[in-house]
Amino acid sequence: MKRFLIYALAVSITASAALLCGCGGGSQSVDIFTPDPGSSVIRPVPTPVPDFTPDPGGAVTPAPTDRTTEPPDDPASADQSVFDDAAFIGNSVFEGFYRFGVITHGKFFTKVGLNVNSVYTDHTDTGTVPIIDEVGQGSYGKVIIQLGQNELAWPNTTAFIQKYSDLIDDVMLRQPGARVFIVALPPVTKAYNDADQTGVNNENITRMNGLLKELAIRRGVVFIEVPEELYDEAGALPEDASSDGLHLNLKYDRIWADHICLSVMKAS
Repeated sequence: MKRFLIYALAVSITASAALLCGCGGGSQSVDIFTPDPGSSVIRPVPTPVPDFTPDPGGAVTPAPTDRTTEPPDDPASADQSVFDDAAFIGNSVFEGFYRFGVITHGKFFTKVGLNVNSVYTDHTDTGTVPIIDEVGQGSYGKVIIQLGQNELAWPNTTAFIQKYSDLIDDVMLRQPGARVFIVALPPVTKAYNDADQTGVNNENITRMNGLLKELAIRRGVVFIEVPEELYDEAGALPEDASSDGLHLNLKYDRIWADHICLSVMKAS
């Protein structure tokens, strides 16, 4: 029932997304960082968010087919070899997958604070060119993207969705024939949600996921939902799933990784 209510809210708000001014919090950027499962914390790197207006004439490749995945139920059947030809693009929420050895296949192009703007300017710790160009240096059959946490405070969600669509174009340009996956944003805990001062709250996450799902349908790419295990009865991230309320611990990272793996397997 809670997922039905969340999706109903997402669909309702998506219909009026063009009228929204944004998610609140002004143009403030959110510093997303990756906590160590132990006691240490990786220092966040602030990512400035420039003001911009989406180009209404930007290239869009419409595709009306809903390709949202419904993965098999058995996590034991998750086979990470499906990621052997995969490129992962994301911020520190995704970075934890490889940094803590949760996903051991594929190539990760992730960075603290990454957003749909800085993917064109920032490079990975081992790279020397912008991440979008790093992705173009290899050959991949799948590109799996998880962005949006750092953009929740942006004042214009329409601009975010246009930039995300542009990113899909640029990924397809560099990796023609690759299947693109958009991964939904997981919720935050109730404590984090209630203390939010930056727009990173479950209401905005639900709204953003609705917009991302609509984008995936329109562009003909695969949308991967958040698994049920990442929601408590109130629709928030379980309190035991994260030490900071935002980044998943190893137990829940593995649940999420298995869900993504099964989703990709089903779509492949």
